[in-house]
Amino acid sequence: MKKGVEQLLMKIYAGRADIHLDLYRLSNQHRRKHGQDCDMYPSDPLQAPLWSVIASLTHARRILEVGCGHGYTAAVMASAAGPDCHVDTIEGNPQHAILAEKAFQDRDLSERITVIRGRGQNILPRLKGRYDVVFLDGDWREYPRYIPHLRRLTRPGSIVVTANLNPLFGRWDGRLPGKLAIQSYLTRLVRAPHFRTYIVPGEWHSISVRV
Repeated sequence: MKKGVEQLLMKIYAGRADIHLDLYRLSNQHRRKHGQDCDMYPSDPLQAPLWSVIASLTHARRILEVGCGHGYTAAVMASAAGPDCHVDTIEGNPQHAILAEKAFQDRDLSERITVIRGRGQNILPRLKGRYDVVFLDGDWREYPRYIPHLRRLTRPGSIVVTANLNPLFGRWDGRLPGKLAIQSYLTRLVRAPHFRTYIVPGEWHSISVRV
């Protein structure tokens, strides 16, 4: 069923090519080459149009990503938001950070994307200013520690997209650690008075709007 839906969506999106699809493929090649210890899992290309929608809704000028990997989603977001937007992307793996910076150089995106080296839980407290869009795609076990910073780093109307909820809802439930951390994070986020949150069934994502 899912494969059929993906094929249908690919037909619908035909003509609106994902110009960074090669980077998505490079990300997967890198992970397969380095084995199970590699945590480079780029977002599904079928989600790429989501960033154009979010960028338009928020009039995005500043975007924050936690979990850069090879840089696929950061490149997609930077392209979706246009030349007046800047993306800060956090990456804890030094090798992945180097790969991402090289990818951005190859795509003439270096002026629009900054790779910040370090773990999200250590970097977020040091960031200043507010972001129009925040994408959490890193170590889900750290997510509860992000909660105090999400309000500070966003403005009313900002959107927070949280990925990697699969240990709680996905078919790998029970094999990946961090189920309780995700449950705690989502519970606190849903109950936070300054956010309105929707958990997307079957997609391992949540979308929150800052109010």
